[in-house]
Amino acid sequence: MGIYFYQVFTVSVLCFITGCGNVSPESGIRLALSADIRGFDPAQAVDVRSGKIMSLVYDNLIHFGDSTDLVPGIASQWNVSDSGKEYRFSLRKNALFHDGNSVTAKDVVRSFERILNPETLSPQGWIFTRIDGSVDFVRGVSPFVSGLIAENDSSLIIRLKNPFSPFIQYLAMPSSAIINYRDVGSIKEIPAGSGPWKLAKWERDGKIQLIRNDNYWGEKPKEPGLSFRILSEAMTRSAEFEAGNLDFLTIPSTEIQRWVANPKFRNNVVHVDELNVWYVGLNCSRPPFNDVRVRQAMVLSLDRKKHLELLIPGGELASGPVPPALLENVSSNPLPYDPEKAIRLLEECGYPGGLKTELWVGGGSEMYHVLEAFQSDWAAVGISVKIVRSDWNVFKSAVRNGQPPMYYLNWTADYPDAENFLYPLFYSTESMTKRNRYSNPEIDKIILQIQSLPNGINRNMLIYKANKILHDEVPWIFLWHKGSYTVTRNTISGYHPKLVFNAERFVTWEKKDG
Repeated sequence: MGIYFYQVFTVSVLCFITGCGNVSPESGIRLALSADIRGFDPAQAVDVRSGKIMSLVYDNLIHFGDSTDLVPGIASQWNVSDSGKEYRFSLRKNALFHDGNSVTAKDVVRSFERILNPETLSPQGWIFTRIDGSVDFVRGVSPFVSGLIAENDSSLIIRLKNPFSPFIQYLAMPSSAIINYRDVGSIKEIPAGSGPWKLAKWERDGKIQLIRNDNYWGEKPKEPGLSFRILSEAMTRSAEFEAGNLDFLTIPSTEIQRWVANPKFRNNVVHVDELNVWYVGLNCSRPPFNDVRVRQAMVLSLDRKKHLELLIPGGELASGPVPPALLENVSSNPLPYDPEKAIRLLEECGYPGGLKTELWVGGGSEMYHVLEAFQSDWAAVGISVKIVRSDWNVFKSAVRNGQPPMYYLNWTADYPDAENFLYPLFYSTESMTKRNRYSNPEIDKIILQIQSLPNGINRNMLIYKANKILHDEVPWIFLWHKGSYTVTRNTISGYHPKLVFNAERFVTWEKKDG
């Protein structure tokens, strides 16, 4: 996830565009973002912040519910063929874009083709490459995607080349939003959407202000406005909440105990499960981490349980990439803390006096104190680790190019399926070119089987198997699955934590005087 810097300017949407009437964007729910978004184009929504905002001003065929469930969006109903290759959607006839035009099946087709179109330069084209005819369209052989069929305004068919069980969840991702093709020219600054909120004002690196869409087909927001201030520092966000200037706060990990003990707010503190894994990536293509024994020694010499309990309240120890919220008991039996065995393994593979290496971290990581604790553990067994801090964009590029021997990162689910913690991270063509240079033909085979099978016991057994192999092979040091803690003001009701980051649409939130 990158941090983007822009010249500060304001984008204001006139009332004749938004239909804002007498509604003030200053009223309503007040929140904060740690950095600004790149713009309002779903094709470029690759980070969590952007994804959250896209879900407010745009609509999808379907949406994520409170947990891993899917709920209707523009599509009122859908069904999947027995072959698993054809999806049929019935679209609502009362869904309108913000400019008053109806949302039709043709708009869906154009939205998806736009993501695939090389001229759009979207990094999210992979979402739709499993649709029949997508390759010919991308190559310019065909002017349309043959597997995207608008039968009429309210009937849509999507045909895949092969069965792919997670595909239906792809359609709830931020980049699968349906756009108003008539307004695509200014989409970076002004959303061309049909969501429950409309843009009122965007002050880049300052504030995003939204107003309620009173013409929304579904449940309309209870509040007239929703605003996001851009506050980069976690402590600043905490201070602003305490000062009464924010209605909601994701509590910094270093402050959780203080908030839980605060008599004014402790009854409003909520633990939120999240679909993520925090890890130290290891470059498996070169010494010393091309030897699995060295990788295992790095884990065995790390007292992850102690650090989790002391530094990461609400987390759960990981024994592989897949979060337990997606598959019960998948995180059982993680490698123990055993520094003596770590020393023996290092001696076996030619490092009797330990070794020296680097651990890279990007930007101003809030978790730097955790890395210093790791550094101390490794030093106790003779592993000297230099922590290298770099600019976030430099760091991302270095990881992609295979430069750091070790790097500290986390992965948050694009969609709530275990496959999303396997294929993008450990399938050989992905790992060897983008991350830790790990390749295992057995893992590749299992992942392809997981992708083709429907949900059920056979698929789950393969997920367990893949997770266990990765646990033993240690391409990453799997640390923990980290939840978060949030707090709301006493004046806020209707907040229900969501498992997937872009599921919150703020329509149930209500603010009473106080």
